[in-house]
Amino acid sequence: MFGFLWRSSWRMIILVTAMGTVSGLISAALVGQINSVLSNQLGTSGLIDRSLLLHFSGLCVAVILSGFMSHYLSNRLSEKTICELRIQISRLILNASYPTLQKLGKSRLLANLTEDIGKIADAFLILPELCVNAAMVAGCLAYLGWLSWRLALVTSGVVLFGIITYKLLAKLPRKALEQVREEYDHLSRDFRTLIEGIKELKLHNSRRVDFMEYSLATSAKSYRRHSVSAFTSYLFANQWVALLFYLMIGLILFVFPTQGVDHEVISGYLLVFLFMMGPLSRLTESVSTFASLKIASGKIQKLGADLQAANLQEDTIIAPNAWSKFCNLSLQDVTHSFHREKENRHFVLGPINLEFKPGELVFLIGGNGSGKTTLAMLLIGLYYPENGVIKLNDVAVTDANRDAYLQNFSVVFSDFHLFDELFGFDADKVNRQVIDFLERLHLHHKVSVKNGQFSTLDLSQGQRKRLALLIAYLEDRPFYVFDEWAADQDPEFKGLFYTELLPALTAKGKTVLAITHDDRYFHLADRCIKLEEGQITSIEYPGAGNQKIKPAQFKMGK
Repeated sequence: MFGFLWRSSWRMIILVTAMGTVSGLISAALVGQINSVLSNQLGTSGLIDRSLLLHFSGLCVAVILSGFMSHYLSNRLSEKTICELRIQISRLILNASYPTLQKLGKSRLLANLTEDIGKIADAFLILPELCVNAAMVAGCLAYLGWLSWRLALVTSGVVLFGIITYKLLAKLPRKALEQVREEYDHLSRDFRTLIEGIKELKLHNSRRVDFMEYSLATSAKSYRRHSVSAFTSYLFANQWVALLFYLMIGLILFVFPTQGVDHEVISGYLLVFLFMMGPLSRLTESVSTFASLKIASGKIQKLGADLQAANLQEDTIIAPNAWSKFCNLSLQDVTHSFHREKENRHFVLGPINLEFKPGELVFLIGGNGSGKTTLAMLLIGLYYPENGVIKLNDVAVTDANRDAYLQNFSVVFSDFHLFDELFGFDADKVNRQVIDFLERLHLHHKVSVKNGQFSTLDLSQGQRKRLALLIAYLEDRPFYVFDEWAADQDPEFKGLFYTELLPALTAKGKTVLAITHDDRYFHLADRCIKLEEGQITSIEYPGAGNQKIKPAQFKMGK
């Protein structure tokens, strides 16, 4: 990760470091100036040396300006880096395979995009302060050496001993910090469950109590325990450094005078040491921030490696010429398997052999858990066959052309997501269509569209599905898939869906696959494919020889 940061912002990093260092050195020089004034300026006349006053004033202005510039540049660097990281990770997520994203989990992805990147932002924001404090300490040590090199050797020995012992002590909370980060993933998962499953939790008291006591509360308490442990370890290390400082002050006050050290030198040492306590304390406190940064950057690097390994294609692949027009789609001996956690068993779909033609209306039927959605996910290319091959226009689908293959489908999933903007569309061109569709779907009194943005998504589930259907219509793809779209519709719209909307699609040569349990409409399909336990048990042709319903009332497209 630091290689990425250096490559993208090396000039800014050097500038921030330089400005912070300059600010720290000027601050150290200011301390020396103060000591000089205290030692020499005030004479018997009580007059003030104007040259020293001007020098002091100039140093004060320089400290303020350099400090401002270092923090300003650090903020720019931080925001630039965080922005680039978020965009880069988001692109990797978009390009990664869907099974990989399912395996990683939503909670981990969100934690990386929020918590881990936030830790990196925190570290960048204290970078100038780190440079300032380090330069101040270095400058103060140099000034102490100028006052008395013999005493500076003693001081440097104590400081070196403190650094070595602190580094050893600072390793203790490392494991606790790593555990804190792991518990954050668990907490994120539990918070998602709390929000998304609130209805089910409210309806089942025992479930609610078990979830709260044995999952969320357990994660929260574990997070607290490891956080306190890490903080206590760092606190102990910081107090050890403070103890060494007070020990050094004791040497200055009670030991150095017995060695014949000049009173003015002792005063200078005491002043500088008291001044150094602040910068050194902040340096030691920043260690915990950078330890968190190391863990966060490790998490992001691991995520990046996982996503990169599963990356489909960095650049969009142009569809093969053979796919310029949809002619046929076939699944040949396709199989797919996965482990069902709730049932604690291995589920196998297939082998599946199917073919689809333009203008077909196909119903996929079967009981819950029979594999209908899995088959649909294989068909549209989000799941990959373990065996067999999927061909579009007799061209096999591979990782190299999968993205182009995906662009042939418009899908309304059972767990669909609605975007509040018409991404991917020219708002001016589709605005008229959207208004017409809203009226035909009886949504015009609830939703309006302006500049490609819907006025609201605060709708019932049935209305949201109708809005998702509208967007699918706008996409105008060759192949449509609907996963139990009619399940949340009232009888009026359920009938409209089967008797008008689907025929309107097939009349335009679109192929439609509808996952459904509505047996009263099975007769409208060209084919009904029944799945049981991952196997096709029957294929019926209820529409063969029947007169198709004409989509007279609902016209699709232009």
